[in-house]
Amino acid sequence: MGYNRITTMDISEVLRRHKQGQSISSISKALGYDRKTVRKYLKAVHADKKTEGLTSLPEVIMGRPKEKQEILEPFTQEIKGLVNSTINKLKPKSAFEIICLRHDLAGRLSYSSFKRFIRRNRIIDSSNKFTCRIESEPGSQIQVDYCKAGLLHDPISGKRKIVYAFIGTLSHSHHKYVEFVYSQNQMSFVQSHINMFNFFQGLPVTIKLDNLKSGVIKPDLYDPKINRAYAEMAEHYGLFLDPCRVASPQDKGIVERDVQTVREEFRKMLAINPLVSLREVNPAIKNWIVQVYGKRKHGTTQQEPYTVFRTVEQPELLSLPPEEYVIAQWKEATVHPDHYLQVNTKYYSMPDEFIGKRLMVKLQNNIARIYCNDILVKQHIIPSTNRSTDINDFPENMRHRLDTGMPLYLRNQAHAITSEFEKLITKILTPNAYINLRRAQAIVCLAKNYPVDVIKLASVTALDNYSTVHPKLFKSIIEKHQEIINGTLDGKLPLSLETESFVRDTNYFTHS
Repeated sequence: MGYNRITTMDISEVLRRHKQGQSISSISKALGYDRKTVRKYLKAVHADKKTEGLTSLPEVIMGRPKEKQEILEPFTQEIKGLVNSTINKLKPKSAFEIICLRHDLAGRLSYSSFKRFIRRNRIIDSSNKFTCRIESEPGSQIQVDYCKAGLLHDPISGKRKIVYAFIGTLSHSHHKYVEFVYSQNQMSFVQSHINMFNFFQGLPVTIKLDNLKSGVIKPDLYDPKINRAYAEMAEHYGLFLDPCRVASPQDKGIVERDVQTVREEFRKMLAINPLVSLREVNPAIKNWIVQVYGKRKHGTTQQEPYTVFRTVEQPELLSLPPEEYVIAQWKEATVHPDHYLQVNTKYYSMPDEFIGKRLMVKLQNNIARIYCNDILVKQHIIPSTNRSTDINDFPENMRHRLDTGMPLYLRNQAHAITSEFEKLITKILTPNAYINLRRAQAIVCLAKNYPVDVIKLASVTALDNYSTVHPKLFKSIIEKHQEIINGTLDGKLPLSLETESFVRDTNYFTHS
């Protein structure tokens, strides 16, 4: 086992307190040493009768016997090579096992002695492995992070799904907010922030975050590109975003340390109840944050996080705005030749000059706002159906544009196959050469994969029997005619054995 190094100044302090009449228990409590340790040094000093000259204390007072250290001295360079290698670097524990195996040292020294040897001889190169702890003022900063917590049973799907933990830790008090979620997308990320601010009933000045795509689209030391939905949320609340450097978790070391704690607590809840749901773990983790973790002394600050938060940090937090932020979703979409762009399975019409351009679409409060170069160019109410059309977005003679542009190209493609197929495409495009353009294009592409005689028969059938023709319907008509031509159907639909059992002759339905 390890030990705390006790220097000459430490022993001098023990003797000074003992001379002033302090008991061994009070000395032990004040200096953080075990009572047996204090008693051992006092006994050694009195036995040597040199309490006035601490520089000549016996060797036993200043450290451990050197036999174990002398065993390792011949292997100093070998140990350095193992723990400082740039190719196959080993941890001290692994290096200890290798040294014992190579030189038959098993049982002759302990791992504690090996660690003392490494520290005493400064074997591990720690020149670039230190962490500078920076104190933060109350209410000045919160650090946020995502981590994979584990797998959780989903009662809806009946399967286990990956659960992520959103963690936000206040840098001063170390009081935290935790929320378990199934998704790490931008909507979930922003919603977790809103829930966190409501939990703290206040706002920090700065948010320290890593380069997760939900928050930072393009990492950069000097000019990072922030996700627009996340940036708007920060602007609404009056916060400043401070992304970490790429691959530098030490920049937000406070919340990084909480990842292990939260993941362990999640596993404990899962061990108690393997079928626990997401609805149950979130209230449980918030209760644990306040009642358990928040009321025990923190290893770094030696204070209770929740107590420090309530008494010191919460009064320094910024006030919440009167209106809660309504999450906006940003999407990038291209305007197609039919004058429509598609977002979340909905179609929105756009004027002719935007065809072929990639635009940004903001979905918020049931309104789709479309931007070109950060300028609002169009607004649509999000429709209950799949299409929102503004008739003014199309040319004035849009019903008579069959002889120009893409409609003409599709008609020529159809005419090259068969004249009947051209009539079908013209019928599809006639009500609106642009609204139905994408449907006609899909049918033309489909027709190129089948024989001409099949397309001819299918086109006649579609023209005579259907007012509206979609690609799936036209494909089924094609396949039916193809089977008839190949002789597999004989002009009749196939019947199953169960269906044939209900077939009756016409005489069955006549009365005698």
